[in-house]
Amino acid sequence: MKVYFINLDRSTDRLAWFLSRGRALGLDLVRVTAVDARGLDEAEMERMRALSSGNSELSAGEFACLLSHRLAWRLIAGNSDPWAFVAEDDIHFSADVAKFLESPRWIPAGTELIKAETNLRPQELSRKVWARPFGHELRQLLSNHYCSGGYFVSREGAARLLDFTDRHVEQADVILFSPEFGILREVPVLQIVPGLCLQDMYIEEARQDRRLASLIDAPRVSRRKSRSMSRAAKIRREARRVARQAAEPFRRAFLIATGRSVFRKVPFGGNRPV
Repeated sequence: MKVYFINLDRSTDRLAWFLSRGRALGLDLVRVTAVDARGLDEAEMERMRALSSGNSELSAGEFACLLSHRLAWRLIAGNSDPWAFVAEDDIHFSADVAKFLESPRWIPAGTELIKAETNLRPQELSRKVWARPFGHELRQLLSNHYCSGGYFVSREGAARLLDFTDRHVEQADVILFSPEFGILREVPVLQIVPGLCLQDMYIEEARQDRRLASLIDAPRVSRRKSRSMSRAAKIRREARRVARQAAEPFRRAFLIATGRSVFRKVPFGGNRPV
């Protein structure tokens, strides 16, 4: 199974770092030249912003990230391979990831998208276990599980994501893994438990390695400081947040009592990251 990894032309250190680890694992690597936020046209960003829910501000870096994932999806949709893996270039893999990349035979029929990554935070997952490949579980993802650093996608799933993002624009991880604003509204998305990959910012011993510092977070912060919401919009957003927060314990208790969901942190792989 090919690994399509997204990398900026100017991020040569990240390229060397990712290639060395991918080759050590014997991965079939395909580089996807990332869209550089520095070159985005303001008119194009405004066109994309008009397709957004408006739930959050999108920075130039976030637009570029989504467009980069779309480049990977286009390559996958146009290829004859039934499945592929998409990675961002700051991902650490678990040592057993190669087993999953040898063949898609372990993937349940009717599946199009599988999140291999974890952000080490509690998630809402189906009580039902769809499959148990190589000592891991596959459960349906039912909550927002942000980060878009590593996932399996079928050829049909890539085509669906391209079509979806022709009509909806959000951050890449929202498109992929949000039941409110993403593809989870249309198709079931599975989660591998434990996860097979973890972004560099979650690896304790790597946090001082600034080569792999996020290229999206900084422009995201600066843009949100530069664009202000109206007072009424802020009040509405805060009211919705408080209402959801107050209702969440009751919702969780109901789902657990009725056996519909489990709530647990998705751990990382069980092997030291590579």
